[in-house]
Amino acid sequence: MQLLVDVDINNLINLISRLNLSQIEKIKTALIERDIFFQKFKKDNIENIIDDFKNENYSEEFLSTLENGLRQSSIYK
Repeated sequence: MQLLVDVDINNLINLISRLNLSQIEKIKTALIERDIFFQKFKKDNIENIIDDFKNENYSEEFLSTLENGLRQSSIYK
C-alpha cells in the first residue's frame, strides 16, 4: 500500500522541529540510504534533449514548442 500526501513546506519543517535528535538522525540516515539528497542539477544540451524526443517520433510541432520553451526557461538562461 502506498499513501501520497501533499505537505506544505512550513508544516513539514514544523513537524521536523518537534523531533528529537535521534529521530532526526534516523530520517537523515533513511534519506542517505535512498539517495535522497541535494544534488546540483546537471542540465543537458537542448539539442540532445530534442534529439531524444525526435527518436521517440514526436511531431515537429511538439519538438519546436519544446525547444522554444526550453530556450526561454530560467534553467537555460
